[in-house]
Amino acid sequence: MRAFIGWLLALIPVAYIGFFLWHFMGVGGGSMEGIVGIGLGPTVLGLAIVGLLFLIGPLVRMIRVASGSNRVPGANLDIGDDLPTEGFDADAAFASYMSRRETPPPAGSDLERPAPRPGGFGRKGV
Repeated sequence: MRAFIGWLLALIPVAYIGFFLWHFMGVGGGSMEGIVGIGLGPTVLGLAIVGLLFLIGPLVRMIRVASGSNRVPGANLDIGDDLPTEGFDADAAFASYMSRRETPPPAGSDLERPAPRPGGFGRKGV
């Protein structure tokens, strides 16, 4: 139900822009020449483009629902379920990475602090 309400809410801007397009068609005499004649050509073109952009989301959602591909694999797993890892071993991957390193990582006490950079607030001395 929540997804259906979200889908309907996504159509509100499309309906709003559609109303403006319908209104401008009526003001322009029902033809594109009339709309251009009163100076609303760029406005109607821009509204049509924005309306089509707003329509992309609901159309994609509608196509996904109709085709049945709106389900994400593994989305229905509960918190207690074990996720399939397909034989991946994180410890083996880390050991392989560490064996390929050229130098061992430095120990915490061997790290030297960088020299402080001169400067501060105010005029810089040359």
